[in-house]
Amino acid sequence: MESQNTDGMISISGRWWSFPGAQIETDSWEVECRGYGKLYLHDGVGNVVKGRELSEAEIEQMFREMLLADVLEAAAAKLRSGEGWEDATTKDVLNEIEHATGLLHESYRRLESED
Repeated sequence: MESQNTDGMISISGRWWSFPGAQIETDSWEVECRGYGKLYLHDGVGNVVKGRELSEAEIEQMFREMLLADVLEAAAAKLRSGEGWEDATTKDVLNEIEHATGLLHESYRRLESED
């Protein structure tokens, strides 16, 4: 599978930091602080990634997206089990998508109008 271009995110002393392109999966990273608001990650082979502190809005969005990923994972497991689900469950999943993304899908509008 091709590697995704993602940002590693970690919390240090109650503040969330994004490290573009870093995959923070092991303890092989060291953190260096260079003054207020500047963090750098060093890996075991000499790569350095500059961190960026996340705003409150970005942190909230990150947690919404993590919750949405959990909901979609549970929904997929339910469908794979062969049990299926009712219209109310579809509405719940679409509500979570709308909450995380701010987008209201046309199919959801149709479901709402049927009530």
